[in-house]
Amino acid sequence: MKNKIKILAIIPARKGSKGLRNKNILKINKKTLVEYAIKNAKKSKYINHIAISTDSKKIKNIAEKNSVWCKKLRPKKYSHDNSSTYSAIKFTLENINVKPDIIVELHPTYIFRKTSTIDRAINLLIKNKKSDSLISIKEIKNTSHPDFAISLIQNKKIKYMNSPDKFNKHHLSKKFFSLGLILISRAKSFYKNKSMIGPRCLGFVIKDEIECLDINNKSEFMFCDLVAKNRHFLK
Repeated sequence: MKNKIKILAIIPARKGSKGLRNKNILKINKKTLVEYAIKNAKKSKYINHIAISTDSKKIKNIAEKNSVWCKKLRPKKYSHDNSSTYSAIKFTLENINVKPDIIVELHPTYIFRKTSTIDRAINLLIKNKKSDSLISIKEIKNTSHPDFAISLIQNKKIKYMNSPDKFNKHHLSKKFFSLGLILISRAKSFYKNKSMIGPRCLGFVIKDEIECLDINNKSEFMFCDLVAKNRHFLK
């Protein structure tokens, strides 16, 4: 089954970043953040096409050195801080010579993401034929809930709900928040809903605390660099 389904991994990696300058080409253990995402995708049992969406010539060169599609740079209008990821992914789909059944969005800032996690998530969506998309989520384990939390319902589908101002934590069901670690969408749903997240979205729980680490500013980068160099996670 997995060989018949066209699964395209798209790595969004623009050059601009408010929190950390040129973060996608910063190196940890002599490898750029973009290269970690490429390695993730290449090791997958399910992903059979890989593309990078970028407005950076440096990142385009990294893609070419790793034999990853990046023939056209993302236009400036799709590369601003307020530009939607949907536009960037749609631009890639319009220019790559692949008609995928499933789209996998992999952000470079999760350098501890495991390929086995990606494959388990893809397999879950494939098996749940009535579901149109999947998003990684993490359980909220303290009483300081964000404004919007996610609750898992039947078949691990998700629904968004407002967190109460006052509550007894012992009487609450488990709540989750979304992670950008992995997003998956059936191509038909992506075009129809103009989003990677459709109305029948699965919640995929990530339990590994290290895997959830995300790099968006200097302190997060320094922490992940320290973890990588001292824990040997990224061999």
